[in-house]
Amino acid sequence: MTSPLAVSLREPQEKARLLRRRTQSWGDQKYCQDMVPGYTGYIPKGQHHFGERYAKGCFESIADFEHHQEKRKGSLREMKEIETLQRGETYIDSLAENIRRKVVPLRYKLPLRALFKEPQPYISPFAIQHTVSPYYMKKEDPEKFFMSGYTGFVPKARGLLGIGYPIVTNNALNSFHDDMNYINSNAGQPVVVEQHRVRPKKSKHVYPTESGLVPHYTGHIPGKQGYI
Repeated sequence: MTSPLAVSLREPQEKARLLRRRTQSWGDQKYCQDMVPGYTGYIPKGQHHFGERYAKGCFESIADFEHHQEKRKGSLREMKEIETLQRGETYIDSLAENIRRKVVPLRYKLPLRALFKEPQPYISPFAIQHTVSPYYMKKEDPEKFFMSGYTGFVPKARGLLGIGYPIVTNNALNSFHDDMNYINSNAGQPVVVEQHRVRPKKSKHVYPTESGLVPHYTGHIPGKQGYI
């Protein structure tokens, strides 16, 4: 017996059967066999059928959609039957012929046993791996920069202008790397505070003590207001 999923949709009778079955269901009846031109709603699969009359394009689109829905339901039904067989809830003799061919090569029974408690991380051998941040790369690493378009904060980059963004970020990260190395190297050192005493410079006195001031001096003389 041929599965209904294997029937080609090239025959108009098969397409009409799918649409008639849709109209007999209890679902939404917007998509029917005779679509009235002027309907502006969504037509499933309508983007694949064009260049024909509206009614014929809708007919082909809806029939294609129903065919895919039927195929998907059949796949789910087959998967459930295979699952019940692997669990031992049914026998292989009661299954259809197309399902028997898929069940025979199976070697595992459900439920499958876990081999590890935690799944191991998968790393593709073909993808470019960025496991090290540019902050932790060495100064001589050619990849120590941020690509153009990065909008995050880059330390020490504010004062660098007039050059390309990868060069700016490379110089800034190298300067930041040197500062961090200096800070880390002095982290365990004792703090010594040295206070240098500023000695007064030798300068000429404004108010001489050995003689008086020059006549016609108009500056301030402290204590003069008491002498009249």
